[in-house]
Amino acid sequence: MHAVAMTVVIAAAMLMMLSCDRKPVMSHAHFTHLSRDGWQRTLPLTYQPEYDDSTVVYDILLAVRHDNSYRYRNLSLVVDIFAADSTVNRQTVDMALADEYGNWTGGGFGALYQDKLSIASDVTPDDARAVVVWQAMPGCDTLQGLVNIGIIVTPK
Repeated sequence: MHAVAMTVVIAAAMLMMLSCDRKPVMSHAHFTHLSRDGWQRTLPLTYQPEYDDSTVVYDILLAVRHDNSYRYRNLSLVVDIFAADSTVNRQTVDMALADEYGNWTGGGFGALYQDKLSIASDVTPDDARAVVVWQAMPGCDTLQGLVNIGIIVTPK
């Protein structure tokens, strides 16, 4: 009986030691705080995604935080995703921030709302080394009412 108990203790100790070696793959968020004076069309926001494990595929989300002073129902952006081999995936993103009645669609409380949408799925760290976001609202050189723009990198 003593040998069986000792075997169980040794097996449990080995299992605990093995589980300590592997760190969990986490989500990472990177946000840029925007000036109250507004986000100028000529000033891109650049992000370098953070990855915990190069063998895992990830999704990248674009997140927008705004307050009640944002004057539009939508937000138009241009997003460039730079790969390790220097290729660029450019996409135009049109985010609906309010419904047809003017009600904000994002989550949040108080006067701050957050909306997010996927800009890349099933990417590896080599597929997305940098993400650059440009303000592209028609006829608006300086966009006010946005508080933060960011990316969220989450394992699949």
